[in-house]
This record gives sequence, structure tokens and C-alpha cells, in this order.
Amino acid sequence: MIAKVRPGKGAFLLGMLAIVASVAAVGALLRNMQSSPVAGTTGTLLIYSSTDEDHFATILSSFKQANPAIRVVYKSLPARDVYDRTRNEIDRGQPGADLVISSSMDLQIKLVNDRYAQPYSSPHRVHLPNWAVWKNEAYAVTSEPIVIGYNKRLLARNAVPTSHDELAAMLHGDPARFRNRIGLYDPQQSPTGYMYIRQDLHVDNDNWDLIGGIGRAGPRLFTSTKEMIDRVSAGDLIFAYNIIGSYALQRAKTDANFGVIVPRDYVLIGSRVALISRTAMNPGAAQQFLDFMLSAKGQQLLNKNNMIPLRADAAHGDWGLGGANERAIHVGPALMADLDRVNQERFFSKWKSSMGRSLNAQAESQKQGEESNEKPTIDESVS
Repeated sequence: MIAKVRPGKGAFLLGMLAIVASVAAVGALLRNMQSSPVAGTTGTLLIYSSTDEDHFATILSSFKQANPAIRVVYKSLPARDVYDRTRNEIDRGQPGADLVISSSMDLQIKLVNDRYAQPYSSPHRVHLPNWAVWKNEAYAVTSEPIVIGYNKRLLARNAVPTSHDELAAMLHGDPARFRNRIGLYDPQQSPTGYMYIRQDLHVDNDNWDLIGGIGRAGPRLFTSTKEMIDRVSAGDLIFAYNIIGSYALQRAKTDANFGVIVPRDYVLIGSRVALISRTAMNPGAAQQFLDFMLSAKGQQLLNKNNMIPLRADAAHGDWGLGGANERAIHVGPALMADLDRVNQERFFSKWKSSMGRSLNAQAESQKQGEESNEKPTIDESVS
């Protein structure tokens, strides 16, 4: 006996199978669109970045050569402006950046957390350390040591400190020698500098002793690694504390006056973090540029500007990190804890106490300079 199937039931089953197949096909299409840039992308790619354009010149030039149909507009801004402009333009529904790159890792994570970025599953993610990506929205594109710069003419080789504790002991032992001769980021003006100091304290809370030693010596505060390097080279400063290693090591290769200390107790490893704006006008081009930076070729090009490749299969230069205790700053939500208002107020209360009279003296000096229409000594360019 042959079972009979009613036409209505058979048609219903076939219809359901067709719907399931269609949903699966659409899902596969969406996943494919997310994991690979749009082929033949053209138009303008607008990038906001806290990195000087000349520091990215090699990779920009190579990308343009490989993608002549894409017009790249690269705007170098202070890290705070990168964050504020991105956020404000999206809030107001104004056209803005397609790709946002910043050394202020915590502010990038906050943009992702507050839904100012869009997800993209880069095919290069499998080659990156686990700590370098968060939610397929924030991607570390470099890894760079946070180092100490010093003037070789003003400090004998056998007197160069090799750790945070040795530097603290030197400053506490003879603060008068280093009066106004130490430079560091102003954490109240530079979000990148604020993050570095907070990360120091997460590694070792005893670093408040070092901050106190810097305060006793009366530091000069800046918002730019490059400005600090220039002041060290000129002999205005003996030390520049917590500066970005790519700038420092590049300068040390050509400047006989400038030396670099990679602390041996630990060395922070910071990153420039990239995200694709939620309202990107050209997300395909943003995906292509991000993939190019994360590719083996892109990482090698970044390495030419002393930015350590994240990929193990990319050629690495001689960074002098052998034996250093590397402490990578992880890309993820933990970075936002230091942006909490209560935590910030607690930090700055102790910071101001540690800096003491030096902050008041610098504020008064800056005020007098503004009143006399002189150019401020603090560089407001790129963090």
C-alpha cells in the first residue's frame, strides 16, 4: 500500500524548506559582506588619526598605489580631538570619519562601548594576539613600548637608570639636579598620557613613589611625545618619561644626543587602535585600509617606522626588547574603569598632591605667557 500525501501538506513542507534555505542564504551573504571588503571600492576614505601623517606615510603611499580608485584624506589630530570630533559628528548626524585611529586606547574602547563603531570581522584577526581585538570593532594595529628618553650628553652612560625604581631613587636623591629638566605627558590635557600613568599604577602601585620623585624635581608637562624628544635632544630636558617608543627609537637612530631607556623591571606595550565609524560613508574603503594595516605586508611597512608588528609572521626589527618584561595594554572594556569620574577624581587629587608646587608654578608661567601674547610652551599637536 502506497501512502498518499495531500497536495496541501506537501506544498506547505516545500514552502517551509524554501524559506529556511532563503534565510540561510541571506545569513551567509550578510556574514560574507561583514568579513570581506566591498570589491572594487571607490570614492573618498576619510581617516581621523592621532598619529602624525609622516609616521604613516609609507603605509598610506603603498595603500594608495594598490587602490588608485580610493582617495584617502588623512587628518592628524590630537587624541582628544579624534574622540570628541568622532562622537559629536555622529551625534549630530554630520558626515565624519570612516576610519578612526588613536593611541588613546581607552577612549577608542569607550567609542565602541557607546556604539559609535560598527563590527567588521577582518580575515587577519586569526593572526593577531587575543588581547588585540575587542568585539570585532576595536583593532590594535601596532604594538609599541612606552619608554624613557634621555640626553646622552647630560647623563653619563654608567648613570643611566634601567628601571622605574632606579629612576625614582635618582630623582629623590638629587631633586635639585633635575629641577625643570624632566618632561612627561600632562594627564589633564593628554588622554594618552593619562592612560600611560594609570597603567603604570596598575602594574605597580608603588609607582606613586616615582611620581612623587618627578614632582619633587618640578617637571615640565607636555601633550606631545615629539615635543619632548626635541627638548631632550636640545638639552632643555634630561629625561622624558613615558613617551611613545616608535617616535623615540626612530629619533635615536639619527640623533647622537638622544638615547632610549627600555625599563627592565617592566615595559608597557601600547597600541594604536582602529575602529570603523558607525556612520561611515565609505565602510568598504575603511575595511580595506584596516585589512591592509593588519596584513603581513602592512605590518612590515609599519615596522619601517618603528611600530612593532602584531603578527608573528611579519618581519620584526631590532627593538632592543630582549629580556624586557613586556606588559601589553589589552584592548577591551577594562580600560574604561580609569575613565570613571570617581576614579579620575581620586587619581587627580593624589596627582596634584604629588606634583605640589610645580603644577602651580607652571600654570602661573603659562598664564603670564598668554597675557603677554607669547606662544605657549606646551605643544597642542599630536599625542
